[in-house]
This record gives sequence, C-alpha cells and structure tokens, in this order.
Amino acid sequence: MLRSLRIKNFAIIDDVSIEFEKGFNVFTGETGAGKSIIVNALSYLFKGRSDSSLVRNGFDKAIIEGVFELDDENIKNKLNDQDIDYDGLLIVKRVIGKDNRNSIKVNESSVTLNFLQDLLSSYVDIHSQRDSQLLFEKKNQGLVFDKYCGFSFDEYKEAYNAYLKVLAEYDDLLNNTYNERDIEFFKYDLEELEKADLRLDEVEELEELEKKLKDKEKYTSLLDKSLSIYNDDGGLKENFYELINCLNIDDDSIINIKEQLNDLYYSLDEQMNKLDKFYASLNDEDYNLESIEERLYTYSKLSRKHKMDTKGLLVLLDDLRAKIASFEDRDRVLAEKKNELDKAYSKAYDLAKEISNIRKEKAIELSKDIKQETSDLLLDNCVFEVNIADKDLGPTGIDDIEFLIAMNKGDTLKPLKNVASGGEMSRLLLALKAVFIRLSNTDLLILDEIDTGVSGKAGMLIGRKIAKIAKNCQVLCISHLSMVAAYANSHFYIYKEDDADKTCTRIKKLDEDGIIRELANISNSVVDDNSLAAARDLYNLAKSERNDCL
Repeated sequence: MLRSLRIKNFAIIDDVSIEFEKGFNVFTGETGAGKSIIVNALSYLFKGRSDSSLVRNGFDKAIIEGVFELDDENIKNKLNDQDIDYDGLLIVKRVIGKDNRNSIKVNESSVTLNFLQDLLSSYVDIHSQRDSQLLFEKKNQGLVFDKYCGFSFDEYKEAYNAYLKVLAEYDDLLNNTYNERDIEFFKYDLEELEKADLRLDEVEELEELEKKLKDKEKYTSLLDKSLSIYNDDGGLKENFYELINCLNIDDDSIINIKEQLNDLYYSLDEQMNKLDKFYASLNDEDYNLESIEERLYTYSKLSRKHKMDTKGLLVLLDDLRAKIASFEDRDRVLAEKKNELDKAYSKAYDLAKEISNIRKEKAIELSKDIKQETSDLLLDNCVFEVNIADKDLGPTGIDDIEFLIAMNKGDTLKPLKNVASGGEMSRLLLALKAVFIRLSNTDLLILDEIDTGVSGKAGMLIGRKIAKIAKNCQVLCISHLSMVAAYANSHFYIYKEDDADKTCTRIKKLDEDGIIRELANISNSVVDDNSLAAARDLYNLAKSERNDCL
C-alpha cells in the first residue's frame, strides 16, 4: 500500500503531505481545485517522463515522494540486484529540475526510469480518462485480454523470432541472383583470402614478435660495437695488455699495481667472452624480421581492401564460400532452406494454435466474469464478448482480438467504441477493473473520475463496487458523486487557497462531521439541515454495507 505522499512545488501545489490508509481513499473538491493534479503527481512518480513545465513558478525544482509498504519477494530480489537496501518499505523520490536536471531515487539510491517502471508496473494500476480512450483501440484490447489469460509468450516469441530469422535467410537466397561475373570476383577474393591462411590472433602475435626483433637489432648493433672496441687491432684488449707490460719495473709498489691490473685484465677478458657468446646466441636464433613484416603487410592489405579487421575477414571468407556454393548449387540450397523454413513456421504455428485455443476458452470465462460484474452495476442486459478472428502468424500469434458489446436486449454486438454511453462506459470499465484486479498482484489502484456520467442508484453501485475492490487492493479515487464518496474508508477534501500573491492547492483529511458536510455539499450545493440529514443517512448506509456486507 501507499503509506504517504508528499508533493512540493508541483503545478499549483506548494507543499502538501498526505497519509493514506488501507482500503478506499477518496478525493473530492470543487472543479479546478487540483484533484487531477494529485493523480498526475502519482502518475509522474511511477512512470512519467521529465517535464520542467511541471515545476511551480518561482521555484527551481519540484519534489514528489511516495512511501510504500510492499513486502514482496520479487521486489526484494530486484532491489538486491541493484545493491539497494530494503526492509519492506519502499521510498520513491523524484526531483524535477527547472533546468531539466532530474533525479529518481529508490531508498536513497539513484535508479533509472526504466528500472522504476519495471519495479512497480505490476503493483500500481492508474486508470485515467486517457486509459479509457486507449481501451477503445483494438490493439490494446488484445494486450488487456492476454493479461487476463496470464500468458508469458516466452516460448512462442522464441519460436516466432527463429521463424523470422530463417524467413529472412530464405528471402536473401531467393533474391540474391548473382551472375557469372559476380562469382568470378567472389572466387578471386576467396582464393586470395584462403592463400593468406588467416588466423584470428596472428596479427597481435606478429606485432609482439616484430617488436622483439627490432629490439634485437638494436641490441646486436650495440654488442657488435662493444666487441669491436675490445677485440679489434689497437683495441682495448691489446692496449690494456701493452699497458701491463710497460710496468715491468722492479719496485714493490709498482709490482703490486701490476698484479692488480693483471687480475683486472683477466676478469675483463672473461666478461667480454661471455658477451661474445651472448652475441653469437642472438644470431643463432631462428627469427626473420623481413618475413614477419611481409606477413603483417598481407593482413594490412586485406583489411584495407575489404575495410574490416581480421575477425571480419574470417566472416567474409565463410560468406564468400556460402555465396559461391549457393550459386553453384542454388536449387539444392533453396530446397534445404525452404525445408528449414517450413519446420520453423510449423513450430511457431503449433504454439500459436495452442495459445489460440486457450484464448477461446478464456474468452468464455471473461464474458461470464464481466456479466457478473456488470449485473452488480445495473447493466443487466449487457453482453460482453471477446471476438477472436483468424489472422496471419504474427508477434502475438494467429488471433485478431476485439471486444464486442451490446448494452440492450436485441442489440447487435458491436465494437466497444461504437456502443456504450459515458455512464455505461464508466460502469463497464469498472467491471473490467474488478475482474482484472482480482487476477493480478496489483497493490494500488488509482481511479480518476471513474464515475463520469453516472448518477443516482448507479453511483451507489459504483461506490459499493469500489469498496469491494478495496477489500484486497488499496484504492485512491477522485469522485464527483456523494454516492461514491460515501463508501470510502478515508475522505480527503481538496480546495484552493490564496496565500499572499499566489494560489495554492490544499488537502484536508475529513473527520466524520466533515465527511457528512462534504457529502451534503456535493449532493445539493446547499448545506442545510435537510441536506445534512440526507448525507448522514447516505454515509451510515454506505458504512454499514462497507463493513457488514462486502
């Protein structure tokens, strides 16, 4: 359920907070007081796109915050996947910036609008006048009916998409009429690619080896120079040896120096011999920089020619083989692909047929359910039918779905949009809601003027029906009828108030005396002893039915 709602600087609302109760919550007030703004704010909280025009004049941002009590395992799992803390309470906060800087937070963690919609879409149902119009459209009727049927469509969608894939491949084969010249070009490119003997990761390997070899060339040059300095005629080795021989002097100090230089000479010669062996080993390794560069050039040339990387070239290789094969053996390839297409179609069609059979069974059930609900709403002669006609295989199967209705005895069944009057449509839509809510996990139902065009006894029946729905689902309802409002568990009065230089929408929760006075005002516009007495009788009757009968 929705525990509370705060709306700040939204449209003509400056700052209001509402505490809701379980059951049926109703909003009443004069036309233009701001009742629909409450619904708009709620709608925006759950699914609305950012719109800076919603920010109240003179302020830089609007805030809408709802606190929900939803102890649901599915919600818990989705929040855990996003590392969002959850203890049964869900705090949804939306900030709309005048500068189009907006944010969405769930339990203080930033989320996307798509995530929010996915999180709450099955738990919150908002019915507005726009939703009523959408139900007139045949395509939406199919969606509503399939929701009633409880279809997931996962298996069918997989089969249908597989069929579309094979169909596209078959059409390509059918339409790709290559000539001899095309095939010659294909064969030339294929030969070139096959001769190249491409490997997916070879370029990276060659580039790494190329770097090593270039480093080796640099090392070889330096080593060659070092060894020349040491070994060449007149080099360091020869001069060092001559230096030692020049110190053939019979003096203890000189003799000691000569011995030290001798040790140094042999140590140096030993290290230079090691360097010479390392130099020889480099030259013995089987590396060829020229062949590597030639190989890399082959890859580069083919990539430039076909404008693709190695992975693309390997795909092209397979594609060329397939094109040549399809040309050379076109009839056989077409026959094989046609056989594959027939199998894919049959699989999708069989699943669609199963879905169609279930739909036809559910259509009878829905007609009975609607009949029961409409009878409770003074629509005893209403006949509702789901017409299921054949159509070509499509994303939702082989059924063309349309709601048909007859409101009076002897009437011919006609499309929904062509039959019902305003008051009849209001009751019919409520009957549909009652059926669908019963089968869903909806926790919050928001009704915006579901009683349009209704009066008298029909209004009381609508109020009774909403109260019945509210036994299992929290309902927020905007109403203009006292007969509907009387059945509410909680009654909120919405009014405008001038404050200095601005007009603001206010919300007041009414106590029993306030409810009776508002019911009298709605019914008669004049609040006197007679209207108050009539309002009290209506209130007590509705309360009795709400508590004892439903």
